Amino acid sequence: MADDRGEFNIAHVAGLARLALAPGQEALFQTQLADILAFAAEVCAVSTDGVPPMAQADGPFATARADQVAPSLEVPAALGNAPDTPATAPLFRVPRVIG
Repeated sequence: MADDRGEFNIAHVAGLARLALAPGQEALFQTQLADILAFAAEVCAVSTDGVPPMAQADGPFATARADQVAPSLEVPAALGNAPDTPATAPLFRVPRVIG
């Protein structure tokens, strides 16, 4: 992926991400990826000495609201804005995304 000069095979990286690059985009993404990785290196260089580890980002006293039973939407209201609802069954029809 990276050679000794820090340059990346953008076509390989795009292939791993299953992205099709248009002609001319490789140079742009080469620069952007190098900038992102340079920033990540800066973040890694920040000293964290004396900073205690956190178990929760919102603190130990954060509380969640209690669960409350509430009525659900009626089926016609829930399906009212669905683009492709069969008349024979109350369900959401979505496009196939896998295989």
